[in-house]
Amino acid sequence: MYIGFLMIKRTIAISQSFTVVLTHDDSFWMRIAIDMAKEGSTPFGAVLVDEEGQYVAECNTTKLNGPTAHAEMNVIQKMNQLDFDRTEDLTLYTTVEPCPMCMGAIIWAGIGTVKYGLSIEEVSAYCHQIMIKAEDLVAKSWRDIKVIGGLEKQKCNELWP
Repeated sequence: MYIGFLMIKRTIAISQSFTVVLTHDDSFWMRIAIDMAKEGSTPFGAVLVDEEGQYVAECNTTKLNGPTAHAEMNVIQKMNQLDFDRTEDLTLYTTVEPCPMCMGAIIWAGIGTVKYGLSIEEVSAYCHQIMIKAEDLVAKSWRDIKVIGGLEKQKCNELWP
């Protein structure tokens, strides 16, 4: 386990007078998303994390399951496996900025934070993209979703042939 920037924490009571807080930073979660992409032989991987550090992870399966089976859509389908009180407390990590379809689903799901590696603009050098930024969709919605890009950018870029 990584001990670092406080993003997700677990508190473990070792004794009555001593408590250790183990944390996972953004790099840890992005590496899981990158590993999911590699496992699926795709540049797209996503991880959905709750406040306790429990997570579900998926990759893009569009070749098998059709055009809507993006990594973010697949992981959102598994969100009921997590133990959370408020969807706003969930964080989605993804190797690529969510496309408009995926960002729409994130908005409807109420996920509070999205963190990604490569932007839609950067990925458009490798494949077709709908050039609408995730932040633009959030701005037109009723949700207050934090969108942060550029995490593990180089490692995400290496996923592309």
